[in-house]
Amino acid sequence: MVEDEKAGWKVTYRRVKPAWASYSGLRDGQIRYVRVIAICNDRAALFTMNYSRSEKIPYDPVVVRMVRSLRAEGC
Repeated sequence: MVEDEKAGWKVTYRRVKPAWASYSGLRDGQIRYVRVIAICNDRAALFTMNYSRSEKIPYDPVVVRMVRSLRAEGC
């Protein structure tokens, strides 16, 4: 998140919990959404999506599906 802010992304949403974190930001008409979860042995899994601000509505359900599908299962 800090690196994206340094790169010019204006973070508009952030949620940080012990097992996961999400944030989104705006820059040059683009939206960036990042989700990260803790998995076993101090590792993490994440995804980043960039899309045009004009495509926010059609991308919202895609982001929701991606968030729900990103899970730590077994070690």
